[in-house]
Amino acid sequence: MSALEPALRSLTDALLEAVGRQDWAVADAELETLAQETVAAMVANRTEDLATLARLVARCHTALSLTEGLGSEAMHRLGQLRALALTIAAARGRTPPRSADALRAPGTPAAAVLSALGSGPQTCPALVEATGLSAEEVGSALPELRATGLVRSWPAGRLTVNALRTG
Repeated sequence: MSALEPALRSLTDALLEAVGRQDWAVADAELETLAQETVAAMVANRTEDLATLARLVARCHTALSLTEGLGSEAMHRLGQLRALALTIAAARGRTPPRSADALRAPGTPAAAVLSALGSGPQTCPALVEATGLSAEEVGSALPELRATGLVRSWPAGRLTVNALRTG
């Protein structure tokens, strides 16, 4: 576990709470702090902190995307989280993803997601329901599955549809 994890978890929790109460100044401040922490971890090549940031930003993005009735301001913050997640993924791109075989290993969240996608394309909320995993576990497995080429994803309104990559 990264030494920064408790602080970063508190930061993402505060971001979700701020969005929930529509306190956009606080939400923006929390997003800015997350971005600053990301840049600091990138510059110092702190791979463990980048992994923690990736997991927590994905958790925050997934939790927010599962929220019903998001207004335009909340959707804007959701977009910012997605951009931050992409930045972190690019920074982590220097680290090879786990192998497809490791992701397929029985009992792993990634294997459960792959199994659920065997019945056809699904959104993240549908994967949570189908697998019994938490939104955080599904949200952490999907980027790795995409990175290894096992899964492809595309936007569909406010949600993202995920499917097994064929051929």
